[in-house]
Amino acid sequence: MKSLRPSILIFAILLSGSFQWTFAQGLQDTYNQGVLLYNKGQYGEALMNFEKVLAERPDFVYARNYLAKCQTAIAKGLGPKNDLEGRLAKVIVPEINFADAPLGDVLDYFSSRAGELSGGNVALNFLYKGSSEQRLGTLITLNLRNVPISEAIKYVVQLSGSTVKYEEHAVVITPSSSAPSTASPVVVSEGSTSQ
Repeated sequence: MKSLRPSILIFAILLSGSFQWTFAQGLQDTYNQGVLLYNKGQYGEALMNFEKVLAERPDFVYARNYLAKCQTAIAKGLGPKNDLEGRLAKVIVPEINFADAPLGDVLDYFSSRAGELSGGNVALNFLYKGSSEQRLGTLITLNLRNVPISEAIKYVVQLSGSTVKYEEHAVVITPSSSAPSTASPVVVSEGSTSQ
């Protein structure tokens, strides 16, 4: 019977080490999930994860830093984008092909596609502050695949020499005084750009 006791003792030591590793891995997973939530702008949910980690490991400096960042973001009223730009970032257009298309036609296309692809959940209205000549005379060449409409708008704004501002119910496009009448083509495939 005496030879059995060391075996039980060794087994207990191994089991406790395995438990500690699993416990530490669980804390690391909770921390990692908190970081993901923080990066998505879900500060309240992230805060809860960091609080769980710090309850077990108060000396975890990174969790403490993220906890403070979450508290600051919550105090400022920040959160996941639920505004027009945020909704447009979720609408993915499978393919966009324009060759010397008038800017006005491109904006009209984006408006109709946003409604179609979102199942009518996203209404996209543009307010163009340029002249009708600029709207018709600014030509866009653009080839994109699997891109959010918000990103496509950024390309169009860049190509047309304009600026963009997202308001509550409309995207305001303002041409610069030196807006080009034609724009260089952009080709993007599955998130990569080449100009």
